[in-house]
Amino acid sequence: MNQDHTQHNFKAFVWHATWLAFTSTFTEINTVLPGMILKVGGNQIHVGILTAIMVGVPMLTQLIFAGFLTPKPRKKPYLLLGIYLRVAALSGVAWTLASLTKINPKTVIFLVYGWMLIFTTSGAFAGVSYTDILGKSIAGEVRKRFFIVRQFLSSLGVLASALITRELLKRFNYPQNYEILFMAAAIALFMAALGFIVLREKPIANRFESSSLLDILKFIPGYLREDANLRNYIIMNNLTGFATTLLPFYVVLARDTYSLGMADIGNFLLVQISGMILSTFLWSRIVKKYAFKGVLLLWILIGATLPLLALTFSAFASQSVFMVVFFLSGAAMSARRIAQEGVLIEISENDNRALYSGINGAFNLTIALFPLLSGFVITWVGYTPVFVVGSLAMLSAVIFVRRLDCGLHES
Repeated sequence: MNQDHTQHNFKAFVWHATWLAFTSTFTEINTVLPGMILKVGGNQIHVGILTAIMVGVPMLTQLIFAGFLTPKPRKKPYLLLGIYLRVAALSGVAWTLASLTKINPKTVIFLVYGWMLIFTTSGAFAGVSYTDILGKSIAGEVRKRFFIVRQFLSSLGVLASALITRELLKRFNYPQNYEILFMAAAIALFMAALGFIVLREKPIANRFESSSLLDILKFIPGYLREDANLRNYIIMNNLTGFATTLLPFYVVLARDTYSLGMADIGNFLLVQISGMILSTFLWSRIVKKYAFKGVLLLWILIGATLPLLALTFSAFASQSVFMVVFFLSGAAMSARRIAQEGVLIEISENDNRALYSGINGAFNLTIALFPLLSGFVITWVGYTPVFVVGSLAMLSAVIFVRRLDCGLHES
């Protein structure tokens, strides 16, 4: 692919990332969506079901989609289809809320489940295509710069949309506030898709002739045996998942320790976003000098420290000092988004990247299971054992990151 196409596609992906940040905040899984379910009349069980739909379903379906998409020489049509289905699902939620007075609350909850099932499933479908197209559309050093620029602009978008979300929820009554949020999310996602309409995708001839799930499952053991990079990457993701999924519990710990109000939680969110934005400048320097692998290592060190800091500060420090935990968690989130996808692209090839993305999603079990288990275990034995296990597991991931041989398949 020539340099002109690389720069053209760079701009297309950046456009998409900037608008997507607004959609992500307007439909934020830890605050906006649970708040809506509770407002409709749901309880913790209903929120748990929604969380399972949003987190677990993409991982269960990613491998199936990877099997279907891997043999396709062009994936742009499927990427756009996935995005448009997500736009329709968000519009469907807005329509459901607009019709709230005519619909039974329990029916509303189940309709929201249905719409969000479409939203998250089509997101997994689009995500496989996204990673594959990104790997072959933006080459070499430009790709490293893209991940930094994408994260910086996305963080600014998250900050702006978080402020907008707070004002909308405060200024309008339910259900109008959530109806506006979801319509705004649908419009932002539609705008994001415009970047991919003009994308110039390079078709790739593929060695896979069959796309059946059974055939794809047959490929997996061979890939895991033959590709040490893939093995180490999957193990690393599972080990880091223990500490990464503890992020929402820092809010719970702070609430239990300091008796937080809604304003305090809002301040934590703003501090976290500040960490995301400011740390991007550090990751830019690290990527240039040590590539994505260097960012991965620093992310793991920060992530392993966070649970221990949270425990220490909650026992001996004031609420203002505890803010450090959220600032560093924002930095960790930024590093993870930059490095994980970058490394996956570097350890895969153009004709198996979609498959690698699906395999990684299917085997990333701790992200799907540990959040559900953590709540029960913390209730049973307290924060300390869970946080210490999460920290040690994440720290052990350093072993597998050091074994990664990145940049072998640079395109």
